[in-house]
Amino acid sequence: MFTEKFTLDREYFRECFDESLPLSDRTKPKYALLVFLIVLAVLSWVVVKNHYLASFLALLAVLEVVAFIYRKPWWVARQMISRAAGSLVVLHIDDEGIKAVNPYKQYQFLWHEIIEAKQTDKGVVLKTKRGMQYISRAAISKQAFDFILEKTKI
Repeated sequence: MFTEKFTLDREYFRECFDESLPLSDRTKPKYALLVFLIVLAVLSWVVVKNHYLASFLALLAVLEVVAFIYRKPWWVARQMISRAAGSLVVLHIDDEGIKAVNPYKQYQFLWHEIIEAKQTDKGVVLKTKRGMQYISRAAISKQAFDFILEKTKI
């Protein structure tokens, strides 16, 4: 029914991250891990008296905080160094589902496989048992976007 094309560029990846993050389980820091690392560091310092181990565990806690703070630029940078960056994605949207093809990856979501679909300000996030997929409103035609919304009943 619809065939849409778009390029996986930095702006698309940024939008994908921003629109998908509120629907993921990574919106909060791993507090339990941070407390665990800090407790182990203190125990290593006081009880075991191994200052190298204590310093290492404390640095791991700091690294976890830094990773959380810079998760967006880190994720976008990893996407930009992947083979798929800059490649052309061809979406085929029909009555069966959505099929995406680029030179490095191919996937297909059938409509009945979609567990949840959330419309965001800039697109739609489709959740299946295999994970989430974001489709930008700017990357496809209005008719194709409306068709996706109709099929997922948002």
